[in-house]
Amino acid sequence: MQQPTRLLQSNLTQVVVWCVATPVLTGWFLISLLPVASLIGNWGDPLAALIALAFLGTGAVGVLAGAVGYRLLLWKQPSMQIVSSETRTRRALWLSIYASIWLVLYGLYAMN
Repeated sequence: MQQPTRLLQSNLTQVVVWCVATPVLTGWFLISLLPVASLIGNWGDPLAALIALAFLGTGAVGVLAGAVGYRLLLWKQPSMQIVSSETRTRRALWLSIYASIWLVLYGLYAMN
């Protein structure tokens, strides 16, 4: 009777993490395109343009480009590992935490 309870708890944890991660990551992806407008608006100020470029590079597009580049580097490996659902959920949780911190920092930058 212990195994079904542990499996149920693991599944419920995964559902909760994904229910939180999905809107956070979706909003992060959309908002991470706003530094383009900041870059265009602050083109004359080098410091503000550099900060906007930093936010653009560390946003969803930059992280996605880094992940794709990393996978391309590992392309020639003899066998690709199959990742468990717990590992994918843990990655989504860490990425959501990163995205939340990024959103707070960009919000503070955009208010100035």
